[in-house]
Amino acid sequence: MKQLIVTIIGKDKPGLVEQLSDTVYLNHANWVSSSLSQLGGQFAGIIQIEVAAQYVITLRQALTAIEDLHIHIVDDHTQTAVPYIAQQLTVTGNDRRGIVKEVTQHLTLLGVNIAKLKTDTRSAPNWGYPIFVAEFQLHTPPEINTDMIQQQLEQLADDLTIDIETLS
Repeated sequence: MKQLIVTIIGKDKPGLVEQLSDTVYLNHANWVSSSLSQLGGQFAGIIQIEVAAQYVITLRQALTAIEDLHIHIVDDHTQTAVPYIAQQLTVTGNDRRGIVKEVTQHLTLLGVNIAKLKTDTRSAPNWGYPIFVAEFQLHTPPEINTDMIQQQLEQLADDLTIDIETLS
């Protein structure tokens, strides 16, 4: 079986995920894993698909033929797993330009890989000014402990709250 990674972007509309899942199913493939999202009227996603070698070409053709979507397909050449500790990092603070840049820069310096990132800006309860929240799923090298990450990130600004939790 071949593993394919499919990235999708296009204007959101009802039935889009069904159309993608039908295409996968009708071309003898299995939808293994995905992360799909809608932001500002646009749909974006990434899907891992498993398919027998004899169906790869027809599946690729069927997916790229879907109208109004930009689809990119690559073979999954997963490398040998590097040991890591999975952690959840939440950064909360007054919204300002550059928070994501600063946090990701410090994580990179520590050798931490960002597996997932979700950000949002919301109104602060009782205050009304915007609060920025970033939720990171991290893959941390075993030699980097939670305290090291916390220390590095707390130096960024006094108004940032840093919460780190090791996932099991």
